[in-house]
Amino acid sequence: MSEPTHHPSGPLAVAAALAASAGFVDAHVYVNVTPVFVANMSGNLIHLGILIGDASWRTALASFLTLAAFTTGVVLATVHHDWEVAHARPVRPSFLLGVEAALLLALAAWMTTASIGFSAQPRPIDYPVLLVAGVAMGLQASALRRVGQIAVATTYGTGAIVRIGEKLVLAARRADRTTEHRRRVAIAVLTIVLACYLGGAAAATVAGRNAALLAVPGLVIAACALASRTPLPDAEPDREPVSS
Repeated sequence: MSEPTHHPSGPLAVAAALAASAGFVDAHVYVNVTPVFVANMSGNLIHLGILIGDASWRTALASFLTLAAFTTGVVLATVHHDWEVAHARPVRPSFLLGVEAALLLALAAWMTTASIGFSAQPRPIDYPVLLVAGVAMGLQASALRRVGQIAVATTYGTGAIVRIGEKLVLAARRADRTTEHRRRVAIAVLTIVLACYLGGAAAATVAGRNAALLAVPGLVIAACALASRTPLPDAEPDREPVSS
């Protein structure tokens, strides 16, 4: 079975909402709980390297466990997709997004009752936040991988920035005019998703420290799960791999 069958597609509106939710969760945890990224694993890896070099072992452990939690989410999502493919069922993001929404809503409720505040150094009480949010973001990273046939990532932006730059250069020199429309569509989709990711992070920072606010992305993702129950027909092909 070809690998793209494991990469669910969804509407642009769903991808944009997921990106905004990931940016919100990442920024909320980083600003209001402890400075560890739970969605952007590129940033988390750099943090981990810096902390190891600085011998800040306790904070490094928090970054490492979050990375492991995110990876666990990706593995679980891929196992689910593979199960669906093996049983000749359509691979859709709805189930995984429903699980992610439930995790975030439960986390928001627990954080509210536990009265978790900000700490520059991770505390034992912070680890459940990092682990649950990390698994949730890992599920999302694999839950929706394309808008039509345009590869997207909703939990980080580095790959999108690289691909936007590449396509802008090709568009400027009018390379292969037969694919010009496809390039314009890809640039627009990637830019919208990236802007929503940035906007979600900004919104979380402005919104403040109330832990109950983490329920907002949970509810948004629940709505995305409902909206993505019907698969999107394949559109403009753009099969480049997405990198973090």
